[in-house]
Amino acid sequence: MKKTVGLLSVIIMFGMTAYSLFYSTPAESDAKKETATTYSFEKKKTTKKKNAVQKALPDSNANDWNLVLVGPKNKIEKEVAESQLTTLSDNSHQVDSRIAKDYEEFSEAATEAGFPLVVISAFRSVDSQKEVFDTNVNGLISGNGMSEEDAIAKTKETITEPGYSEHHTGLAIDVVDQDWYNSYSSQVLDASYGDHPGAKWIAENAPKYGFIIRYLKDRQDITGITYEPWHIRYVGKENAEYISKHDLTLEEFLKQLSAK
Repeated sequence: MKKTVGLLSVIIMFGMTAYSLFYSTPAESDAKKETATTYSFEKKKTTKKKNAVQKALPDSNANDWNLVLVGPKNKIEKEVAESQLTTLSDNSHQVDSRIAKDYEEFSEAATEAGFPLVVISAFRSVDSQKEVFDTNVNGLISGNGMSEEDAIAKTKETITEPGYSEHHTGLAIDVVDQDWYNSYSSQVLDASYGDHPGAKWIAENAPKYGFIIRYLKDRQDITGITYEPWHIRYVGKENAEYISKHDLTLEEFLKQLSAK
């Protein structure tokens, strides 16, 4: 009799365990459904957001000629051929011939708006960049008594190492307006220029002609270069307007394109 009762107890306990494994209460079932629904909703929401970004992106490719990435971490692979360059209307500076027309139209618009532009620098070959870089290094060694290592490190704070400057591409131009050029107090290429009316006009209108302010304020962790309100970079009109509208760096834009 005791054996029978014991056996029945075991069977009952087994049955209850099996029931709990295969069946759940309505509350538990609802909770599981709710979790599944939430996960599904969040997944759809993320997918929808990603699709929206991709749909809004310009029909561009990260390998397009006007999106080449050159900077402190990206050495230029191939210099612009001399035959690809053209001289701007100021007769002093060269750029990639494919961007000249858009720049000249931008310059004309600036003049009409009361901010005639002065080009400070445009295309620079790797050799000319090396000459500028080495001159600065040697000046710090001879004039300040720095070691070569310290002089190179100091120079890199203000002058890009040869081979790593956007100016090698023929797509970058250092430009300020005439008023600033005639009245600057310390140096013509200074971050304080960003607060000047001419610089604000440039930043607001450059994208209409295919240019962006390449090195934005507080983005050095991404670009590797401090704020340069004078440095404009050609990326094409559609790309420039998208980049400006979404407050992106070129690096961030290229990342979005690569994720398409």
